[in-house]
Amino acid sequence: MTTVGFAQTVKNNKFLYRLTFVLFIALTMCYLYIHHLGLDSTLTVRQIWGSTYQILAILGGITGLFVARTWGYKSLFGKAILFFAIGLLLQAFGQSVDSFYNFFLNATIPYPSLGDLGFMGSVFAYIIASIYLLKATGIQVSIKSIKGKALAICIPLILLVTCYFFFLQGYQFDWTNKLKIFLDFGYPLGQATYVSIALLAYISSKNYFGGTLRLPFVFLIIALIFQYISDFTFLYQANAGTWYVGGLNDFMYFVSYTIMTLALIYFGGVHKAILDQDK
Repeated sequence: MTTVGFAQTVKNNKFLYRLTFVLFIALTMCYLYIHHLGLDSTLTVRQIWGSTYQILAILGGITGLFVARTWGYKSLFGKAILFFAIGLLLQAFGQSVDSFYNFFLNATIPYPSLGDLGFMGSVFAYIIASIYLLKATGIQVSIKSIKGKALAICIPLILLVTCYFFFLQGYQFDWTNKLKIFLDFGYPLGQATYVSIALLAYISSKNYFGGTLRLPFVFLIIALIFQYISDFTFLYQANAGTWYVGGLNDFMYFVSYTIMTLALIYFGGVHKAILDQDK
């Protein structure tokens, strides 16, 4: 198996890459324009931007469904990509619920809300996807690597310790709101879990398909870590009462959706390039 170059994967999915970058640049420019001119003080303008950027999650989710089909829904890689796509679509569901609160109810987004069904659902979807990735690349490879195991354990541990010091230290348990307690602890624990498993899968992918999957794995892990940071920031700001629609936290989610979308497109391009080489 020869190595699949980055240029080959871009050629195979040039339209999707261009569409993703155009949407990212356009929405980024709008965000900067709004905040630079002070329009962020206008709630309606922020609501419009905060309700629009989920288009990247929808694009990534739909793309992932098609990419999963090319790998085969019954294959381990196909299942992994399918659940990452479902995770993005669940994020879009959560964003849509939040937008409903903003536009139609003209109310502050409650926490927890129905939107958390999508946000927390995406955490479970990403965990399932990461497990399938690990099975596909071969867990026995990572088990032999002490360095790899340390990396996969230390990075999520750092994330959890950071979350503890900035958010959970001195946490006030309100047992009248058990769902909030579950989400407050479930988000960081669940996300640390899928980051750890995905890291193990990345380490295991060194020789998988001649190492052609290592770069899309890098995109994927960066997206997962960015998702973790975005959710942590939301939890921190929501509990501190400083979160607002269309702010920096929304932009962080926007970036994480973009990177995840690029990762899924990349997986599709690699698969096409591999098939072309085998002809």
